Amino acid sequence: MNSSVNGRRTVGRPRNTDSDARRERILEVATDIFSREGYRSTAMTTIARGAGLSQTGLLHHFPNKNALLNAVMTRRDSLDWLKIDLAGTRARGWDYIENLVSLVENNQENKSIVKLFTTLSGEAVDIDHPANQWLLEHHQSFSDAICQALKEAISDGVIDANAPVESIARTIMAVMDGLQIQWLSNADYTDMSHDFSLYIDTVRQQWQAPYKAEQDT
Repeated sequence: MNSSVNGRRTVGRPRNTDSDARRERILEVATDIFSREGYRSTAMTTIARGAGLSQTGLLHHFPNKNALLNAVMTRRDSLDWLKIDLAGTRARGWDYIENLVSLVENNQENKSIVKLFTTLSGEAVDIDHPANQWLLEHHQSFSDAICQALKEAISDGVIDANAPVESIARTIMAVMDGLQIQWLSNADYTDMSHDFSLYIDTVRQQWQAPYKAEQDT
């Protein structure tokens, strides 16, 4: 216990501030190294050194590499959800779909996050990879969120009731992931958000609800 000579607690930094800051630093370093080296090629000693810690200090926060990977990917997904829900609450219907364009725009400013996802996704198709379950859950939760938004857009009269929401969700995810690969591998390709926005516009045009004349009467 941190106390002053008179027995009362010393006024100073909150008890967990330093620990939280070290943990965040570890996650930042691990994100960068995993994105460049992949999971399997990365040693915990490399991450510890990058974070300015001993390996014992690193293991105090994350007992093994799997635990660190899970924390890195959880942090990565939480950042994505925050970017999609720009107003602080979940966007509804077609607004949610349009917010995906903002997500891509933000990703262009966070190359290490995009590279992390792309690098680990390539590794995690192996069912024995420790990130395989995360990848499955990520795709399922993202698909579910897009499907829900599309169903709301149908209910709102924006999208046709016959629209194949699951197929649309999968293709939206595929286009997003494919553009990210091209963006990472081609230095001359700088604006994937523009192309993704065009694709989202195409989806709406293809599946927009039929015009109802009675709406104007």
